[in-house]
Amino acid sequence: MLGTLAQRGAPAQGTPVWVPSGADDFLDFANAHYFAAGAERTIASLLGGDFDPAAISGSGMRITPSNGNRPKAIGVLLADLAAGLAAGCTILFDLSSATDPSGFLMFMADGANVDDADEAIIARASGNLSDYWDLFVDDGVTGSGSHKEAITLARSVGGGDYEYAWCADGGAATTQTVNYLTHMASVDTVLFGHDGSGTGNSLNDIYIRSITIYPAMLPADLPALTA
Repeated sequence: MLGTLAQRGAPAQGTPVWVPSGADDFLDFANAHYFAAGAERTIASLLGGDFDPAAISGSGMRITPSNGNRPKAIGVLLADLAAGLAAGCTILFDLSSATDPSGFLMFMADGANVDDADEAIIARASGNLSDYWDLFVDDGVTGSGSHKEAITLARSVGGGDYEYAWCADGGAATTQTVNYLTHMASVDTVLFGHDGSGTGNSLNDIYIRSITIYPAMLPADLPALTA
């Protein structure tokens, strides 16, 4: 079953000042600040798998096919992402790319990797969002350097319909509405920067400076978020 997000709504009193306003979770790799489920956390409590803490520096968390950093969400971060899919959420990635952004930015699935999953939601750094059913949102992102890319998952628009969105670098959001919440019975795996199958679909030399999770935003709000 998909969970509930206990900290939805206004941040609890005492939330650190470095957490963006309205955010539920904030992983600031460049400054080594981590917040999830209403409290400051260690990065080791939020990322596991073949995660290499040495890949984190003042530039962010580097993921490239050759450096062996294959993080997966664990603990309260995994629970919050599963709950975010159930309730609707917006996830903002702040990136720095050596080339045109490419590779899996996020892989959310009911199996351990792209080969084992019966259903998955995939966000690619090149600018598209898809699942194994009808969802395909495409909004190309090109150019080396800094990018902010936001995805909205499963924002309820009523009548059993759910809106997904992609927005990058202050541009207009691209959206799609589907008539299902998800075909996943449970969210078993959330991976950042890879698909779980060795180096397959790894990000191509990208630093993730931060990941921020918000309650689901309207498409009109995403350009300002990513500017």
